[in-house]
Amino acid sequence: MTQINKLIDSQQPGTVLKMTAKEGKGEELFNLTNKMHYDGDPDGPIDWILCKDDHNPNILWAFEFYRDDASFKRHFDNPVIDEGHDKVIELLDDVPTRVVVYPEYSGKQSEKNSDLLIDSLQPGTVLKMTAKEGKGEELFNLTNKMHYNGDPDGPIDWVLCRAVDDPDVLWAFEFYKDDASFKRHFDNPVIDEGHDKVIELLADMPMRVEVHAMYSSKKV
Repeated sequence: MTQINKLIDSQQPGTVLKMTAKEGKGEELFNLTNKMHYDGDPDGPIDWILCKDDHNPNILWAFEFYRDDASFKRHFDNPVIDEGHDKVIELLDDVPTRVVVYPEYSGKQSEKNSDLLIDSLQPGTVLKMTAKEGKGEELFNLTNKMHYNGDPDGPIDWVLCRAVDDPDVLWAFEFYKDDASFKRHFDNPVIDEGHDKVIELLADMPMRVEVHAMYSSKKV
């Protein structure tokens, strides 16, 4: 039986980011954002992944996680970091979406959340689901359980996070072995039955965006 893993510390703060670059500036936005993770800030994110929207190369999705609440606050209060953020903002077409979250579950099998991330061809999804009032805990438990249903084409790495300002909102990144397994997973009628159970708990239809991994904190 597969062990259901929680992250090392479910109080590890993080953010979900969506940034849309000006037309043709997507690659520059990805490179600059990735470079900022290596600026030597001791309070910077200790785990992250940057993904490109499959339908718009100018859209960047990111999950970033920090050591603790104190380092999270110091990072965003750091004027040097603000200078870097200003450079990013110059490339953007509109105001970025930023949601503060805490992780609940992940596909972590070792001491580093990012160890399972494979390469930049790894397909995935960004999910946002809002449960009916008071159904957040049930939604988290069911969604996590579905990752352990024995589907050989299911996600091989994932993180489920709870929005700080609403316990009924779930954000998730899920990644799959390759495009073929991704397609088989979502074409599987057994998986659809599980998704139907999830939808019964939702207040509205979920947001689902298909992405491919571009950069992560994985060290190879």
